[in-house]
This record gives sequence, structure tokens and C-alpha cells, in this order.
Amino acid sequence: MRVAVLLDRFPVLTETFVVNELRALQAAGHDVRVEALERGDGDPPIPARYRERGSLLDLAWLLTRHPLRCAADVARRPRLRREEWVRPLRELAPVARRLAPGEHIHVHFAAGAALDAMRIAALTGATYSVTAHAWDIWLAPRNLREKLERAAFATTGCEYNARHLRDVAPRARIEVIVMGVDGDRFERRAPLPGGRTVLGIGRLVEKKGFGDLARAADGLGARVRIVGDGPLRDALAGVELAGAVNPEDVRAELEHADVLAMPCVVARDGDRDSMPVVVKEAMAMELMVVATDEVGLPECVREPWGRLVAPGDPDALRAALEDVLALSAQEREAAGAAGRAWVLEHADVHRETARLAELIAGVTS
Repeated sequence: MRVAVLLDRFPVLTETFVVNELRALQAAGHDVRVEALERGDGDPPIPARYRERGSLLDLAWLLTRHPLRCAADVARRPRLRREEWVRPLRELAPVARRLAPGEHIHVHFAAGAALDAMRIAALTGATYSVTAHAWDIWLAPRNLREKLERAAFATTGCEYNARHLRDVAPRARIEVIVMGVDGDRFERRAPLPGGRTVLGIGRLVEKKGFGDLARAADGLGARVRIVGDGPLRDALAGVELAGAVNPEDVRAELEHADVLAMPCVVARDGDRDSMPVVVKEAMAMELMVVATDEVGLPECVREPWGRLVAPGDPDALRAALEDVLALSAQEREAAGAAGRAWVLEHADVHRETARLAELIAGVTS
């Protein structure tokens, strides 16, 4: 298949799941190309074209090829503009012109690139799909219903999100495609340390709940290390802050940790996670996980490899961490092995990407 993947920014350090899926599609033999609105963090790991303004020649091609569709797009623009910026046709024209016959458009995040995909599909007759994640659902759901319902299908990474999206867009086809991990890459190279190192990984923002982890660290008698950066850095006293690291260093951090803490909460502005990929990466590395029973976490954090506590409760978080750290080496190994087995069965990036490919094939054949 030929798939054009439209993204708002590429690459993004905290969005390794996008790269993983692109590579899995390519490994399966599909022709995948990336069109991004702007350059992200560092050099792209996969070749990408960054959106140009578009020439008058491109615009003339679009207007002469699809005059009625262009007129309909212009008529829809004022309504769409009530919720977000709507790019002029001149900026969409080069992407529309580069689409090959039968090429499908796929988008990660129901944000600006999703609006572009929806409009380009209407202009050209192409099919498009969108994967909605978290902030684009809960914090900034701009024109969300229309983006979902006009798509050939939409996916999201957990049932928690899917239930909400089916309420938002009753006529949309919503499928759950887990943001998977590569079990070969995230495989232990050394035995579990058997110590008392608690690891947190993620942006230092309210929804990650790291403030609760910092409070839980008081009296825990363990090394508590948080990998990531963000606006709440100065508020996290009493824990070891490693700053942001690249994806390979995240794997190394997991190799040397004893338990992953993921105490997610719903932020005061409504922002929240869905099913963080790092939880599945930790499980693939046979780490036990202590998390909150919030968002999509209960769908993957289960006994025996996981413990769930109420969000916003540092005392309960501390007790659960202590419970895990008190287990013997043999008990941790058995629990970790069960967690890895779950990931390989339910969150393998190649298997989940194959499901996405099947969906695309079903709407393009």
C-alpha cells in the first residue's frame, strides 16, 4: 500500500510511538512517506518532507482540477475556523498534488494535520484516517467530531479513549489500536537489579502525577529517579531528576530500574494521558509497574506485574511501591515475566501496525 502520513511536528522526542509505527509499516513492505507541518526535535529518523507554502502553480492545478470541491472547502472554512486555524488552499495544494492514485492519508493526533487531511481528502477523493491520542481528545478537541466522522476510520490506543470518542462522534468508526512496543528491542540484557530504584519517565507536567511520586518518596527509603523535563521541574524536590534523554537512554534507564511508577492524574485543565507507551516498554523489560487506576492504565497494569492505586494519593502510592520493593528477587522475576508475556501478546508494535494496515487496505481496496 501507499500511505502518506501527515504530522504536525516530526520528529518529537516524546512521540517514539509514531516512529515505531512508521518503521513497522515499512518493515511490512508498505510505501510510507511523511509530510510534516514543521520540524521537531533533531534530525528525522525517517525521511520527511516539511510543508512549503505552495506556489500559485500548485493552487492553479488544484482549482482547475477540482473547482467545485474547492468552492465547497471555502464555504466550510468559516465554521471550521471557529475552533482552529484553517490553512489557505494554497498551502494544501502541494500535498494534494503529490498524492498518488489510491494513496491513503493517515494522521497522528486529531489536531492541525488532521484538519488538513480531512480537507485534502474531500478535495481529492482520497481516503484518510486519524489516530487520536490524549491532549487532542481531552484538552484541545478542535472540530473533533467532524474529523472523526468524515474519516474512513479513526483509531485510539485504549478502550478508555474509545468509549469517549464513540460518544463524541456516534457516526464514526472507532477502532482500538494499541501503541505497541518492539519486544526485541525492549528485552533485558541483564538480570533484574533486585534493588530499590523507583523510576518515573515522562514530561514534568501535572497529568503525569510526579508531584505525588515526589511526596511518596519521602519515607520510602528508595532511590527515586525521574527522567524527563518540563515546567514542574523546580517543584519536584526530594527526587533525582535526570532531565530529558533520547529513546536509547530510556531503554538503559529501564534496564537499571527495579520498578516503574506511573501515577497519572487528570489535570485541572482536563488534560490527561491515555495508555503511556513507557509503561508497556517497562513491562517488556520485565519491570513491575505501580500506577494509578486512571485513564487507560488499568487496561495494561494488572496483577501480578502491576499495582494500582487511587490518583492523587501519595500515601497509597508509597505503600504500593513498598509492597513491590519488598518482594523477593524470584517473585519480581516471575511477575516481570508475566508482564512481558502480556506485552508480546497484546501490545506488539508489528502486530498492532498490521491491524492498522488491514484497516487501511479495507478502505482503499
